Amino acid sequence: MPSDLQPEIFFKPSNQSAPARPEQNLLQAAQAAGVGLEAPCGGKGLCGKCRVRPEGEATDPTPGEKALLGTRLADGLRLACQCAMPAGGQVHVPPESRRGEAVILTSGRSEGLELDPAITSHELSLAVPSLEAPEAARERLFAALAQARGQEPGQGFDLPMGLLRALPGLLASGGGRLSAALRHGREVVDLRPAGASPALGLAVDLGTTTMVAYLCDLSDGQLLAVSAAMNPQAPWGADVISRISACQSDPQALGDMSRAVVESLNQLARDACAQAGAEAERILECVMVGNSAMHHIFLKLDPASLAQAPYAPLARRPVELKARELGLELAPEAWLHWLPLKAGFVGADIVAAALAVGADQIQEPTLLLDLGTNGEMVLAARGRMLACSTAAGPALEGGHIGQGMRGAPGAVERARLAKGGLPLELSVIEGLPPVGFCGSGLVSMLSCLLEAGALGESGSFDHERAGEHLRQGDRGPEYVAAPAEHTGHGQELVLSAADVAELQLAKAAIRAGAQVLMEQMGVDKLERVLLAGAFGNYLDPAEARRLGMFPEVAVEAIEGVGNAAGVGAVMALLSLRQRRRAMDLSEAMRYVELSGHPLFNDLFVDSMPFQNV
Repeated sequence: MPSDLQPEIFFKPSNQSAPARPEQNLLQAAQAAGVGLEAPCGGKGLCGKCRVRPEGEATDPTPGEKALLGTRLADGLRLACQCAMPAGGQVHVPPESRRGEAVILTSGRSEGLELDPAITSHELSLAVPSLEAPEAARERLFAALAQARGQEPGQGFDLPMGLLRALPGLLASGGGRLSAALRHGREVVDLRPAGASPALGLAVDLGTTTMVAYLCDLSDGQLLAVSAAMNPQAPWGADVISRISACQSDPQALGDMSRAVVESLNQLARDACAQAGAEAERILECVMVGNSAMHHIFLKLDPASLAQAPYAPLARRPVELKARELGLELAPEAWLHWLPLKAGFVGADIVAAALAVGADQIQEPTLLLDLGTNGEMVLAARGRMLACSTAAGPALEGGHIGQGMRGAPGAVERARLAKGGLPLELSVIEGLPPVGFCGSGLVSMLSCLLEAGALGESGSFDHERAGEHLRQGDRGPEYVAAPAEHTGHGQELVLSAADVAELQLAKAAIRAGAQVLMEQMGVDKLERVLLAGAFGNYLDPAEARRLGMFPEVAVEAIEGVGNAAGVGAVMALLSLRQRRRAMDLSEAMRYVELSGHPLFNDLFVDSMPFQNV
């Protein structure tokens, strides 16, 4: 008898499943099942990272699969975005294709925190009405607020209707005593029984790859908890261009991506409150930073203009709205404040990082680099600031690298030359068998190969020096970093000539961008390089210098400053002065557009060779 049951696709080893639909490929089925599959290109068949092994009848390989997988097709591997199983079946997801939890950087440093928040709390005792003075409850509340703040009676305040409706019950239960929270000294945003727990604030760094939330006590500025997660927009692509493209090709993508982040942010808020023994409804203020694409997509603003010259954002100055308008489950009257952007690809994250390191007060020529998925930089000296953005991030986070990955368990994070030279000794996150290279591991590998002479300054492998560790692969010559029996996926871990070229492109873009800023400012030499973000924090300064990643600078002058964007967000949460200062910073920065710049192309070509010093 025919079965009415819809066939399903089962993903192993997670045992998650989704209905087999004729119109869906395996990547879409995995997303429907909640299976985290690596797909940096957003399922366009360009990156070759969503490798799976179907264990059932599947559609024929596409030309794109044949080009990207080569001989691995014979091993049964397929690209999930190019393969479908209309009749259902099992699909094995190998370790290198699983989107695991990355090591997320949450700490950073600042030049000092100050307390002057937008939210202030007041303990009030309201006068009791009488027949002789039957004053309305709202006006009695306003009079008590004016008295508590040392203001003249009759001072105007704003009271949302929801709080006005709750006022009689609060007065009756507390005998006229209650706690009130004011925003900017005017709007009542919370009313509680007297002696309520302190008002809380949330600072959020929304990155393309990760998101970090910092929970703070607004009464004393104490950091109560930190929670972090991967950005759930990864299924639409690992980089902002892929996500902007998704918004243009699919009318629902913008809302879906915004909703995904809102849901994740609500969970981060709950997690942070659970750590602190608090409730999310006590969060009255949320400050957010992120790059311009994350800003637009989160706020449901069409990001199309960011991908087209002149790359102008829809809104550059700070954005404020009630948090509930976006679905954030904080206090009912909580506000969201997004720090200002500078340009289409210079967002609030680099503005916040500049705030954290005091870029407006730096005297000696200093380059601030935030090398996440996007490469943003600020050159500061003597009160002047120039900013630009370079297309450097994907390779430095494992994108466009054959066996590249984010900084997650199983990623090679550092290499070292053994006393006898090659092979290299690998340091792997959490000490697991290696399955790929993260950005710092890639830089470290190339630095060691340069030092050993197995890699030339031009980026070509030296066959004689590399010896038996070098072979010919599908992507040209490749260095075998680990044999199959020593890896976590049972295949050789290799670094190809194409991978080397990708890093050359990235580091050349960074160096050329910095040199353009130096030329524009009239600076001959850098005194310091400050590396913000996860990649910069784990990067070895000497190795980066050997590759020529930055203009000439002393090794001891290269330092990591952690998640400076997150620190800047906390500073703006705790202090209105710092919030205004962030706006002044964004106005004072001069943006330099590198595309079409007369110097950039020549400097880019000159920056391609490795330095090996």
